[in-house]
Amino acid sequence: MTFDPSGLTAYVNGEYVDATKASVSIFDHGFLYGDGVFEGMRVFDGGLFRANLHLDRIERSARTIGLPLPVPKDELLNIIGEVVRRSELQDAHVRPIIARGFGGPGIDPRNCPEPTLIVSAYPFPPFLGNDPIKLFTSAVVRKAPRSLGAHVKSLNYLDAIVAKQQAGELGMHDAVMLDHLGAVAECTGANLFIVVGDTLVTPTTRAALPGITRRTVLEIAREEGIAAEERDVWPAELHCCDGAFVCGSGAGVVPIGSFDGRPVVQPTHPIITRIQDAYKARTRDAAYRTELYIAVS
Repeated sequence: MTFDPSGLTAYVNGEYVDATKASVSIFDHGFLYGDGVFEGMRVFDGGLFRANLHLDRIERSARTIGLPLPVPKDELLNIIGEVVRRSELQDAHVRPIIARGFGGPGIDPRNCPEPTLIVSAYPFPPFLGNDPIKLFTSAVVRKAPRSLGAHVKSLNYLDAIVAKQQAGELGMHDAVMLDHLGAVAECTGANLFIVVGDTLVTPTTRAALPGITRRTVLEIAREEGIAAEERDVWPAELHCCDGAFVCGSGAGVVPIGSFDGRPVVQPTHPIITRIQDAYKARTRDAAYRTELYIAVS
């Protein structure tokens, strides 16, 4: 898929600029060392889905690495809204980035007096599509929790990138990543659920991002009377589950067709269909949206 930012607006350190010309210094520590955090948010029909949860998470991520927010959260929300409006987008993926800022060579964050703030928005169909996907189990281990906490959505995704690269070379859509104990963590950019009997099971967040979509799925399960567990999931369980899916802001809810070449019994399990339908309805529910009042010409 070729990405074309023509006609889009971005925000960079206090200015709204043509997204094709947006830039940061080559000496920004976000570029030099991956020193920064970000969020992936979704706009559905002009409404920003679960904005407060995303803003709270980026604040926690930044606080964990000792990075101050360049602006208050309510101002960041206003910036996001303005970027989306100027880009005239009704459905979009929004990416606010807070990087350590200009500092020159050397990893010491004290060399960076001011953080960098970037906000972009762009059309983005679900990155794994809608049909059942094929996954394989990667040997690349998730760094958390012995390195950086899994709750930090940092700019350094190299472990996921290498696993994703392996998946592509094997003709798979994505990779399952394990933690340091050998338990399932998540996929390269999405959380994972399996169906065991009549129960939804998802890995703990010991080494997996506590995803906003993951949280939404668990809320839906409670409301729909679907039993759900958060516990250690071991690789062999993937091969005998009754159904499975991945979920995330950029993916939505996508069924899994096979693990390591072994077909899932019911890729379109009734529980998965219920979750998909309820999630789609929730993304349009006013109680979970921040309306951006986009005037599209």
